[in-house]
Amino acid sequence: MTKRSLYLVALCALNVCMAVLPWGSVYLSLIMAMTYLTFRPNRVLHPNNMIFAFYGLYVILSSTLNLILDLISWDYVLPWGQLIFWDRLSLYTLFQAEFTFLVLYFTFHRFSVSNEASIEAAPDRFEVSLPIVVVLYAVTAGLALTFIQVTAGLQAWISDYSATYLSMREGHGLLNVITIVFGNLTVFLLGVQTFYGKKKLLPIIAALLLMVPLSFIGGVKSRFIFLLIMFLSPYFMLMRFNLKYLAVFTVSFFTLLYLGTLIRTEGFYASAPYFLEMLIGYFNSFQLHDAVVTTRDPALFETVLQVFTKPLQALGFIYDPDANFDISVMLTKEFFPDQWFQEHATQQWPLDTELYLNYCGFYLSWIPLMIYGYLISVLYRTAVLRRNMHLMPIFIMEFMRIFSTMRGTLIPWESFIYVVQYLVLYINCRLALRPVAKEGGVVNGQFAS
Repeated sequence: MTKRSLYLVALCALNVCMAVLPWGSVYLSLIMAMTYLTFRPNRVLHPNNMIFAFYGLYVILSSTLNLILDLISWDYVLPWGQLIFWDRLSLYTLFQAEFTFLVLYFTFHRFSVSNEASIEAAPDRFEVSLPIVVVLYAVTAGLALTFIQVTAGLQAWISDYSATYLSMREGHGLLNVITIVFGNLTVFLLGVQTFYGKKKLLPIIAALLLMVPLSFIGGVKSRFIFLLIMFLSPYFMLMRFNLKYLAVFTVSFFTLLYLGTLIRTEGFYASAPYFLEMLIGYFNSFQLHDAVVTTRDPALFETVLQVFTKPLQALGFIYDPDANFDISVMLTKEFFPDQWFQEHATQQWPLDTELYLNYCGFYLSWIPLMIYGYLISVLYRTAVLRRNMHLMPIFIMEFMRIFSTMRGTLIPWESFIYVVQYLVLYINCRLALRPVAKEGGVVNGQFAS
C-alpha cells in the first residue's frame, strides 16, 4: 500500500474510534499528529507548521496532559481545582475541530508549492540602509518609552505588571499600534542586517535591547516570541524543516513560555505542578466552543458584520460604546460577564466558533477556509520561496496571525489597521532594502554594487 492509502485507512479507523470510544480527544490528537508527520512541511516558515503549533497546544498538549493526570488520579493543586475535562467534549466539537484542521492543512499543503525556477531567480542578498535603521531604532525606542510613561509609568509596570498590563493601557490603542508597527519593522531590518552583514554582534545586541521593552509592554510571552521570529526570519526563510528543528523549537517555546508566565503572573505558576495545570487550563478554546455548540444551533452570518463596529463607532454611526466588535468579546459578556465588565478581559473562542455561527459549521465553513488558505499560500510562495524580502515582514505577521486566527476570526475588526500597517512596512522595506545579485547586474530595476 502507498503512504496515502495507509494514511486514509488509519484516518478512517481513528475516526471510528473517536466516535464510539471514550476520550475521543486522544484519537483526534493522533489524527493531527499522524497528518503532520505524513505530510510534513519541508520549510520552517511553511503555514502548516503554525497550524500544527496551534492544534499541538490547544488539542494535543492540553488533552494529553488531562488524560495522564486522570489516569494517575492527580489531585489538582491550583486554588480553583480542575476546570478542563476533555473526556466530556461533544462529538460535534471533536469532529468540527478535525474538519477545520484537515481543510486548512491540505489547502496549505496543496497551494504552498512553487516551482524551482522562481526560487533560483530570487535575489542572492540584500543591503540594508544604515541611516534608515538608525532613525527607525530611535523612533521605536522613543515610542516604547513614551507608552510606558503615559500609561502608568515605569514604577507601576515593574511593581504591578499584571494589573498594569490588563487595565492601564486603555485609551492608548493608537500609540500601541504605532509602537508595534515600528517595532516589527526595526527588529526585522536588524535581522536582515545580521543575516547579510559581516559584523553581526552589534545588530544582535541592538535588537535584544529593543525587544525587551517592546515585549514588556506587549504582554511578554507571545510578544517576545513573535519579535524573535521576526528577527530570525531571514534565517528561517532558507531553512529546510526536519524533526530536529521541531524538537529545538518546542523546547525553546516552552522555556520562553515558562519565563514569560513567571513575569506576567509575578511568579504565581513557578512550581512544576502549578505550571503543569496551567498548561491544561490555559489552552481551553475548544471547551469554550463546546459551550456554544451545546447551547445553540449552527447559524449563518450571525456575527460576520462585527468587523464594521469599530469603524462605524469612530465615524459616529454607532453610539453604543458597548456594541459587540469581536466574537470573543460577545461570548465573554454572555458566559463570563464579570471578566469583561470588571476586568475588560476576554476568553478566546476558536475559529470553529465563528465558522459555527457564520457558516453553519460543517456545511459551508470549507469555503472561507479554502479561500483563506489559498491567500496565505500565495503570500508564502512570493515572500519565502521567491525570497522577496520586501514582503517578508508582512508574511511573518500573517504567519504568526494564523495562530490568532485559529483562536479568533478570519476577518478581525483590526483588519483595517492591518492594511495600514502592511503599507507602512512595505514602503519602508522598499526604502531600506536593496536587492543585490551574485555578480553585479540589475535586480528589480536597481544596480547591484
